[in-house]
Amino acid sequence: MNNKTQQQIEPLEDLTGELFVNRDEELKIFWKWANRIPNPANKSVALVGRRRTGKTSVLVKLYNRLFNEQKRVMPVYISFARYLNRKKPMTSYDFGREYLTGYMKSYLAFQYKLPYLMGQQPTLDQLNQLAIECDDEYAQKWYVFYQSAKKEHTPHDLVQGVINLPRGEARLRDMPTAVIVDEFQVLTNVYDPTQNVHYDITDSFQWAADTFWAPMCVSGSAVTLLVWQALGGMLSGRFKSWYLKPFNQKYSHELVFRLGRTLGVKTDETLSEAIWKMTGGYPYSIHCLMTSFSSKIDNYPSLDALEQVIKFELTDTRGGLWQHYSEEFEKYSNLLNTGQVSKKVMFWTVKYPGERIDAERIAEEIGIEFDVVQDALRKLLQADIVQKIGWTLYEGPSDPMLRRYIEHNYRQEVEKLSLDEAIKDWHEEYKRLRGQVNNFIGHVAEGYVYAVMSGFDGREVEGQVYFNQPKSITLPMFEKIERRGGIVKTGKIFEIDLTAQTADDAVWLVQIRYTKAPMGIKEVEKFIGQTDLVIQKEGYTDVTRWYFCKQGYTAKARQALEQAGILSSDLPQFNGVAKLFKFFGLPRDE
Repeated sequence: MNNKTQQQIEPLEDLTGELFVNRDEELKIFWKWANRIPNPANKSVALVGRRRTGKTSVLVKLYNRLFNEQKRVMPVYISFARYLNRKKPMTSYDFGREYLTGYMKSYLAFQYKLPYLMGQQPTLDQLNQLAIECDDEYAQKWYVFYQSAKKEHTPHDLVQGVINLPRGEARLRDMPTAVIVDEFQVLTNVYDPTQNVHYDITDSFQWAADTFWAPMCVSGSAVTLLVWQALGGMLSGRFKSWYLKPFNQKYSHELVFRLGRTLGVKTDETLSEAIWKMTGGYPYSIHCLMTSFSSKIDNYPSLDALEQVIKFELTDTRGGLWQHYSEEFEKYSNLLNTGQVSKKVMFWTVKYPGERIDAERIAEEIGIEFDVVQDALRKLLQADIVQKIGWTLYEGPSDPMLRRYIEHNYRQEVEKLSLDEAIKDWHEEYKRLRGQVNNFIGHVAEGYVYAVMSGFDGREVEGQVYFNQPKSITLPMFEKIERRGGIVKTGKIFEIDLTAQTADDAVWLVQIRYTKAPMGIKEVEKFIGQTDLVIQKEGYTDVTRWYFCKQGYTAKARQALEQAGILSSDLPQFNGVAKLFKFFGLPRDE
């Protein structure tokens, strides 16, 4: 988590803000990749994931960091997102204009410190005028090249020319460049108006992907199309792919808590756990369940309300998830609407989530020829509904909400059932979920504490009211908050739940215990010893220690914490801190 100074302007608008959760690992990986340019061992990279899993957010944050936090590597950002789902594909001329515009705009913005330029949509003529005003002969030369190529060369030559321009300029001018391209799979279907043909121009990136002076970082939301087609062929082996996975339990909880805080929606640990289980950690599904137009969202954190919100989101045309999945299926209508076979096979796959799918078994059970089933599975693979795990083996949808959407529509359309009959299994599934959530242990409070600390803004509060300390306490703005556990020291494994660090290296070490009984002296002494080791090992000099226990502390434990100068909070005190930052408090025992 990086806090920007007032002087820093983000050239690309970051739409996630404080809702950027669990993608720090990806950001670190691609930051290291960019800062190694130029390096012969540095390959081009691809960020792969389903639509609305956070790929663009990672690339935007990467670009903004490269723009503001270093001067050696020039970042270039080119997006083809606006060409997604268009009925007519882009033309070769569209591509040439978009690619050169993105390159010139990025160059001028970085070279002359004009971050505002990235938020605009200037034409090439306007960029050329800016280059003239800046007396930049290189940018003017690129404009002249483009105008000449557009008039005198074939569209293929124009495409090749703009693709290889960053590579040539980076090498000849000793200008290391990171070329970031969002929605790269769009380039698998480009129209050449002179030859009246549609073709895949990704093969034209062979040299551009191979250079270590201007390697590429591309993303794509059509997983199969990107990996098998856009990054196959001539690009095979030229990109290292990183797959963006759904959130795990902790980060799903954290996103629910942050959304609740931002939107003023009541949340608690049981709601966050239920949402994680129902969504499988897919961030867009979590977002839809927390921002739904359903009136039942006002009754959160009731799990009965969540059940009604899920029904609304998946079956009502006003539901965000209904609209999302309908849009996705429309893209593949030619694949999936060729009779009932694909739908029957698709419905069969959703009944066995997480299990391998054998075409022979499906053919036998639903009475369809093996080759026909294989063909249907290939179509479902192209639509990213199933995943291939072997030569002829597949796996069904990992997205639970997608599975329910398919169930609902199949039963209504193919089996001709009413809405209530079509979703009859959902209620039984939800009853089982309720039982699991009721037995859920409160250790997820760690995610909640993380979320609250991420909102600290430097204010001072009364120490006695919130932390059982007589002096006022500053709640600093943290640059980085990490979960850390399993640290090994002198052969023993111990755990400090959270470490948080400010820009000037002040550190907080935080322990969270969601127990049913007050914390005793032995556990407190253990925490003191563990934190002493961490401080010594890491060389920390400015350290604040905070112990949060839901049920508070015994008299001896409280005395030990006070004497050691350690901040301590019970549930009411922590909830007081949470409310300072507009979080709803963790629930009390019923």
